[in-house]
Amino acid sequence: MIDEPDLAVILVAANRCLSDRLVSAVRKAGAPDMRPAFGFVVRAVDAEEPTVGRLAELLGVSRQAASKLADEMVRRGYLLRGADPADRRRTRLRLSAKGRRVRERAADESSAIESELRAAAGDRAVDGMRTALMAFIEREGALDEVRALRARAVL
Repeated sequence: MIDEPDLAVILVAANRCLSDRLVSAVRKAGAPDMRPAFGFVVRAVDAEEPTVGRLAELLGVSRQAASKLADEMVRRGYLLRGADPADRRRTRLRLSAKGRRVRERAADESSAIESELRAAAGDRAVDGMRTALMAFIEREGALDEVRALRARAVL
């Protein structure tokens, strides 16, 4: 019999808790229709104002799935579509004012969560956790996502 949960269970539960906190924070900040999947799109669009095709690559989903999600987020006021200044035939996605508010509120909540962890476990423990997780992320080939301040969606 195993007395302690394995690391995968802990990380998945922590991810769920983090997602719940972020969604709750942005809903309270004026985005009541916020869904967890929107957060991945907001980060990706904030990072580089992609085309829908590029958004699909960033999220690791089909172009059709990215297009459907982008359409929904445009309808709900999180994203705007605009011509690419370098090539007017291409359309780029960018954050609307609502999308920027969501991004800022989520970033504030993320900082608050880290502060709570530092208060509970200490700076050394949180710094060690960050180092260990970054090493794992690098070994698994996802360091570019983290460096670009985004993550591939788990939709």
